[in-house]
Amino acid sequence: MIRLPAGRRLDQLPAALRTMLGATTLRMYVFVIATGLLTALALLLSPPATVSYDVGTLADRTVKAPRSVAFVSETLTEAERERAAAAVAKVYTRDPAVVASSRDRLAQAVAAIGRVRADVAQTRDQRITSISRLTEVAISPQLAPLVVDMTTAEWDAVSKEVDNALRTLYQPGIRPEQLDTARAAAATSLPPAWTDRQKAVGAELVRQFLEADVALDATGTSSAQQAARSGVPPVQVQVLAGEVVVRESTVVSSLDVEKLRALGLVNTGIDWPGAIGLTIWAVLIAAVLALFVERYATEAWNDDRKMILVILSLLAVTVTARALVPGHTLLVYFIPFAAVAMIITVLVGGRTALATQIAGALHVGIMWRATTAREFATGALSVAVGNLGVVVSFSLVGQSTDPVGAAQLAVAALLSGAGSGLLAFAGMAIFGHVFRITTVFELRELADPNHPLLRQLLLRTPGTYHHSLLVANLAERAAEVIGADPLVARVGAYYHDIGKMRNPSAFIENQTGTNPHDELDPMVSAGIVAAHVRDGLSLADRYHLPAMIREMIPAHHGTSVVKYFYQLAQQRGQNPDDASFHYPGPRPRTKEAGIVMLADGTEASVRSLAEKKPDAIRVMVERIVSDRLAEGQLDECDLTLRDLQQIKNAFCELLLGVYHERIPYPEDRIARIPPASQAASDR
Repeated sequence: MIRLPAGRRLDQLPAALRTMLGATTLRMYVFVIATGLLTALALLLSPPATVSYDVGTLADRTVKAPRSVAFVSETLTEAERERAAAAVAKVYTRDPAVVASSRDRLAQAVAAIGRVRADVAQTRDQRITSISRLTEVAISPQLAPLVVDMTTAEWDAVSKEVDNALRTLYQPGIRPEQLDTARAAAATSLPPAWTDRQKAVGAELVRQFLEADVALDATGTSSAQQAARSGVPPVQVQVLAGEVVVRESTVVSSLDVEKLRALGLVNTGIDWPGAIGLTIWAVLIAAVLALFVERYATEAWNDDRKMILVILSLLAVTVTARALVPGHTLLVYFIPFAAVAMIITVLVGGRTALATQIAGALHVGIMWRATTAREFATGALSVAVGNLGVVVSFSLVGQSTDPVGAAQLAVAALLSGAGSGLLAFAGMAIFGHVFRITTVFELRELADPNHPLLRQLLLRTPGTYHHSLLVANLAERAAEVIGADPLVARVGAYYHDIGKMRNPSAFIENQTGTNPHDELDPMVSAGIVAAHVRDGLSLADRYHLPAMIREMIPAHHGTSVVKYFYQLAQQRGQNPDDASFHYPGPRPRTKEAGIVMLADGTEASVRSLAEKKPDAIRVMVERIVSDRLAEGQLDECDLTLRDLQQIKNAFCELLLGVYHERIPYPEDRIARIPPASQAASDR
């Protein structure tokens, strides 16, 4: 604790502090603490672009994505895991002790009835009463006379066969929910030649001793469900710049909240670990700035007013950036941050201005993110132009008369901005490859026709390769018109059918002779065709295709039916099981995957048309898109009805260009060049 000497007033505290700590040390502490706390507070403030939406709340405004981002969705991943767990068949176990106990008690009941029937000391009515009062079995008063009145042959047959009937009913196993049905079917397990009273008595005996011998294995079922959940890969979601994340007056879903969080647009309150980290960051920046100014700009350092101006300038830069990031991708570059440097240069000094701008740039940098090549290029150009503007301004303010020096500074400013963008862009490519983050570079490498998988596709399945090229053209064009990622759609289309390389002749586009399916059962053929999804995923894993491209392989068929072979099985009167003719799925989860599914079905169907006239093409495109929509194959991707209409128009535009009518060239209209000898004789 600091104690004032006797007789000193409170207004003399600053002088006392300077005396005890030293003027420079006290100024350092005050500057670092004040600057660090103020800039930390600015960094912690939620920008106006952020929202405080929770799941289930009603959005009061429309929110668009200021930039592109890809993230793993916990909501969709958990939904897929729950779906996989629900699809797991329950595990049941049989208890053989139940059957043994039932048979033993039935035998005891039969023996007890036999003893009463054999007791000649009792009259008929007494035997009926005795049978009704047996503890081994409950015989109703209506049924007891039938038991007593049976002939010896009838009773002997009943006593021998009821055990067989009981075992017959137990043979498939009886679950608790099946017990009533099994008891109702007791009479059907008895010999049909029996008399009515034999059947009535035998059915009652079997019915009373029938119990459930199959129970749910909760542990086994839970283990199987957990294994199914563990086998579900994380679901990746891609949000594109300009995409509507939340619409006004709609209920906010958990996926919407995840998208907002990935974009940094959610105000989640105080994140204490993050707040502490930003505070430490701000204090460190303030400390470095203070050390620089104290050592290299002593005059400014000793002037309280100038240092207050430095603090306010740094705070203004930080607050302005916080207000624009992350909500505005390009607007931040149009803010005249260089004006701050100019003001400090004139009023405080050039070195102090440089240090303050560096500190401000570091604060802006910790808030700014870029994910596309265009953003890096725009940033580099903006920095270069900004640097050039600063150099020109400084030259004009300083009335420089050295044109060579000014030119050198201008070149340095341009190179600095361009170099910053180039270095950031190169770092994105290198680190994206090292950490397996899909970048535009990797997608372009995958789109190269010389990629090993595409070369194999061309050489081993030329028909499939040609089909994939046409699908890629359709998908790319459709992605462009609806604002999806054209490059992702094109690359996904290139690789969606790579699984056909395992068995090329099973697919009609690669067949040059007989069709092997002519000799196979339709269900077997459907299994062979559907297997190209599994084979494609295996190749995708081997060649380390990115998750967003790997998704296209199962998603381009979704969970649809192998329709041709299913209908063929129906025509042959086989009553096929619908589940045996389904593709494994899952259904498309991204716009690009949905586009590839539609492009694949459209290209194959239009190619099968006998006459590819414009009206027929339009009808086929409309039918394919409508069928996929009606089947629910597009339920999990973000394609809207407006998107689907634009996709159909894009498909028709491209297909009409591919299959346009051509002018016939009859051979008799082709001009032939006469032989040289004939030409000479004609002359």
